[in-house]
Amino acid sequence: MQRIFSFLLFALLFTACQTDLTFGDPVFEDPEAPTTEDTNSDVSNEELTMAQQALNLVNATRAEGCRCGNTLMPPVAPLEIDERLMIAAQLHSEDQAQMNRMQHQGSDGSRVSDRVTRTGYRWRRVGENVAWNYPNIASVVQGWFNSEGHCLNLMNANFQHMGFGESNRYWTQVFATE
Repeated sequence: MQRIFSFLLFALLFTACQTDLTFGDPVFEDPEAPTTEDTNSDVSNEELTMAQQALNLVNATRAEGCRCGNTLMPPVAPLEIDERLMIAAQLHSEDQAQMNRMQHQGSDGSRVSDRVTRTGYRWRRVGENVAWNYPNIASVVQGWFNSEGHCLNLMNANFQHMGFGESNRYWTQVFATE
């Protein structure tokens, strides 16, 4: 993970002037009957620090409310970081980076609901935002808030938990409720 972080920092400094920013459509799923599988991955301190920065930005806007496109969203309760969602988000960011393609579907055909279930999270609702080529946390979170569908995920009062991942400028944000 340290190698990935060092490479990411170098890539960030080297390409900070690029402006080709891309979003994937937001995903929201309601379950029929989720199952669980255990994943024994750990989240690094660096990943938790990055996620905490993203969480602070998201929760500041959730506390105030905002406009998502033409929809005025009232203030909603803050999200909390969940390590299982962190794992799902980070692994999907790494998968997108390996595929060199931003998309919600994993290289194994998985959807966000599949990836969250694999971590052992027994979800009732799950959603995902993805983005590519944003230089830092603040810019990707702001970009999501500027996109109506992504903003609606961010402001969804039915979500309680969040996970956040990044690999080589592939950003993933996972939302869920148990």
